[in-house]
Amino acid sequence: MKFKQFLLSKGVIGAFIVVLFYGLLMVGIYFSGYKAVPDKIDRLPVAIVNQDSNSQALQNQLKDNLPFKHVKTNLSLNDAKKQLNDRKIYLIINIPNKFSDNLANLGHDEQAQLKFYINYANPMTAVSAMETVTNRIGNQVQKNILLQQGKAILSASAAKQLEQTTTAAIKANPEAKAAILEKADATKKTVANDINNTYDQVKNSYTYSIVKMHRVPKGMNHSMAPFFLTLSFYIGSMIAAMLIVTSYKTFAQTIGKWRAYLSTQIAIVLIALIAPLFIVVLSRYINHFDTATYWGLWWNHTLELFTALNFNLIFSLMLGQLGIMINMPFMLTQVVSGAGLIPQTILPEFFKGLSYISPCYYAIKGNFNILYGGPNVTTIWLQLGLLGCAAIICQLVVIALQKNHSLAIKRS
Repeated sequence: MKFKQFLLSKGVIGAFIVVLFYGLLMVGIYFSGYKAVPDKIDRLPVAIVNQDSNSQALQNQLKDNLPFKHVKTNLSLNDAKKQLNDRKIYLIINIPNKFSDNLANLGHDEQAQLKFYINYANPMTAVSAMETVTNRIGNQVQKNILLQQGKAILSASAAKQLEQTTTAAIKANPEAKAAILEKADATKKTVANDINNTYDQVKNSYTYSIVKMHRVPKGMNHSMAPFFLTLSFYIGSMIAAMLIVTSYKTFAQTIGKWRAYLSTQIAIVLIALIAPLFIVVLSRYINHFDTATYWGLWWNHTLELFTALNFNLIFSLMLGQLGIMINMPFMLTQVVSGAGLIPQTILPEFFKGLSYISPCYYAIKGNFNILYGGPNVTTIWLQLGLLGCAAIICQLVVIALQKNHSLAIKRS
């Protein structure tokens, strides 16, 4: 009987509900969010920049063979590079000027080189997909070129051999049969040598290269750094908000809710300024970036922490400790909507929409740009700051609507 009472106690039932709630929540969020890979990789926009007027057929062939739905062909190389830098496209295939001429001039020093531009300051899924496509397309083009040039070589050699044999037969007389056979045999050897020599030139007539924009050092600690850094601050802010609200409610009873709230905001600012100094310095020790990068990351995460604390504070002010029942799901959704693992372009619509009010989304973008290169960091910081201010406005409304007796803390 006591065992049955134990099983039906609040603690056991509460534990069961928590496990069930967070298990269903995480499976629902992550499974629905990450199903975009690889199914929606083909929605990433790419560009083909053709600078050779004689390579239109190759451009059309590339466009037909690329596994992407959005292929831009009307950009200059400079415009394409700018869009790649801005993460509006994720790959550039460049057919340089005189590409076809260099293919035709076998044996010359200058190669026909197809260039692939990839921005490595992007989520791993996008970079990996672009590298895979680059290698596949590069090898496919090489095989097609070798086959076409090989056919031309064989045809030319066969014609040459036939012409030589025919001429020799016309000029020869029946009594010179041995000489004719000897000459034919010599011709075959010459043709074989010609083909071998020419194929050696064909192998060196074409190559492709990957132009890496914003190189990321080797190691998952580097490629995942923008995501891990951001998440570490946000998880801390969720727990910190619960503790700050406890202090706020305690002091509100003695100094008034508005003075307590002002003290709360001062505390948030101080925490947001000081905590990143130590957390970012540890990441610097492990990942070895320079001082300018350190201070850029410090300010980026100061703004993130300020915004995240104020976001989590809204529901903690409204619901107390139960506020985590809303803050935790919001944090979990930001693992997806923050676009640290999957580009925002191909996120499911729910997560894509959520990313615009996600502190993690802007902080991760800022990290990529600060660590590895990218534009408009100041704009990202402004967006983070505006999100934090919007959260403060929501808090002011909540506090204004609260009655003083609702701030009381139950004492044992």
